[in-house]
Amino acid sequence: MKKGLSKKVVLVCNVKNTFVYKDIKLLEKIGFKVLLIYSPPYKDPLRFFYNRIKELVLSFFYLPTSIGVFSWFNDYHTTVPVLMSKFFKKSITIIIGGYDAVSNSNLNYGIFLKNNTRQKLAKWNLKKSNSIWVVHKTLSDGCRFAWAETKTKSGIKFFVPDLSTPIKEIPTAYDSNFWKKVKKKLPKTVLTVANISDRRTFERKGIPMFFDLAERLPHFKFTLAGVKKNFFLGSIPENVKILGEQNIEKLKKLYAGHTYYFQGSIIEGLPNVLCEAMLCECIPIGNRVFGIPEVIGDTGLIFEGTKDIDKVCSFLKLEKKGLSIKARNRIKIQYPIERRKEEFKNSLTEINSNE
Repeated sequence: MKKGLSKKVVLVCNVKNTFVYKDIKLLEKIGFKVLLIYSPPYKDPLRFFYNRIKELVLSFFYLPTSIGVFSWFNDYHTTVPVLMSKFFKKSITIIIGGYDAVSNSNLNYGIFLKNNTRQKLAKWNLKKSNSIWVVHKTLSDGCRFAWAETKTKSGIKFFVPDLSTPIKEIPTAYDSNFWKKVKKKLPKTVLTVANISDRRTFERKGIPMFFDLAERLPHFKFTLAGVKKNFFLGSIPENVKILGEQNIEKLKKLYAGHTYYFQGSIIEGLPNVLCEAMLCECIPIGNRVFGIPEVIGDTGLIFEGTKDIDKVCSFLKLEKKGLSIKARNRIKIQYPIERRKEEFKNSLTEINSNE
């Protein structure tokens, strides 16, 4: 944390992803010391309850001196901070990212899948929070394409119809000075990045279709990056290269060296990797669900599920001119760092004035 920052804000999270670190840096840039409450999603009872006690203790020490609280994702880790924010009369904003706004029974995925304690707490959190941010509007209003394609129910308004907490669409943001083309692109190359450690993620990220495309296009080179060690992918086409987890420097080089980026997810919020790849001048190909089509716009191909695989093949076989630069410019304009920074600043200024 930076020294000399007197104003404080609490950030709660259950994962330390790149977008969490980016928000910490943004908050620091506008003059706030970030007090982090990090609770990994442990399943064993001992560590689960340890997390709840830790949240209670840290909230007790952090909240009295903080202006407000932001919680990345809505789950168990959010409940104690919500409760304590009510006790100390502090504002809390929940940031919805994807898993916390969907339900898919085939994949056994989504916090609203089962009518259990976890779902009840998630609903309570939303109702008792002061504001809700969604990275894309479909996470509040629902995505009809996801329902039509995979019977995925979505949208917190659907799951909590009596919700009165104000909701704002605040997308994640990307640094166009860092994410840029740093090497020459190889022709007929297609990349997808997904942190795959289980079969559910393999299916959710659309990897079966990615492999199917590779089999249909033997003269193209396909790369799948982010596969965790010891995860068995099954039969892999000969023209598919499998890579493990990547840091941001390696990712930038991967994006820069590939001509196309494939986002075949059947459930997604606003995909960070797609935006990063487009800034590195990859031509995007993505499924028409949640935030994916809005990210792509008219800079690539938007398809509708596995039934459109021939359409994707045809697109890849045709030479595209000007789309790579167009893709970069779209992300640079639509999702700049300054936009999210201003949203944090405005939110905290409003909270501060209401105290």
